Amino acid sequence: MDSSVNTVLTPEEEMVLIATIQAGQSAKFEILVENYQRRIYATLLAMLGNRQDAEDITQDTFITAFRKIKQYEQRSSFYTWLHRIAFNLAIDLQRKQKRTTKKCVGDQLLETQESSESQATTPDAITIAKETGQLVQLAMSRLEPERRNIIALRDLQGLDYSDIAAMLDLPLGTVRSRLHRARLELKDIMESMGMGPSCANQGESGIAPNNRSSALSQEGNT
Repeated sequence: MDSSVNTVLTPEEEMVLIATIQAGQSAKFEILVENYQRRIYATLLAMLGNRQDAEDITQDTFITAFRKIKQYEQRSSFYTWLHRIAFNLAIDLQRKQKRTTKKCVGDQLLETQESSESQATTPDAITIAKETGQLVQLAMSRLEPERRNIIALRDLQGLDYSDIAAMLDLPLGTVRSRLHRARLELKDIMESMGMGPSCANQGESGIAPNNRSSALSQEGNT
């Protein structure tokens, strides 16, 4: 990913910028890319658990947003609108990967899955994760996609419950209950890997939690 520092825009500046882009000054779209690419990538990495997939979908997100920029009507924040694009593309990829995996049904598939899951929590894997600052990412990879996604949306990116409900097409109460269950499962996984609750609070991961990682232990009953 590009290591450039994100551009900081006020909401008013962003609205003017988007209007300018919609009016035809498409080159300025790069400012929006610089402003949001790290946050989008962080969410996608948490959802997909694969750097190459996260980079590919990040790129596809901005290509799609560029093509559809005139459809953006500022009914929600631009980031929420952009995040919906990224989320939908990631879900499409997860479904595609799931269908591809199902084509190889049988004992061999089961053995491969079990091997992959067991390797994710071996002492060597945990040691490497500690050394590279990716413990939370490793723990997240053990969650089912549905639970990993909802934690990425709320705890890593801090999206409002109403925005998450709209993205997932779920009632608000269902979002809260699913998030609570996902947090509990992640907490159990982290503890099984020798990580205390304080690890989550320290943001000890490679997925840029956007100062939301403390929510993993502090908002369990919201």
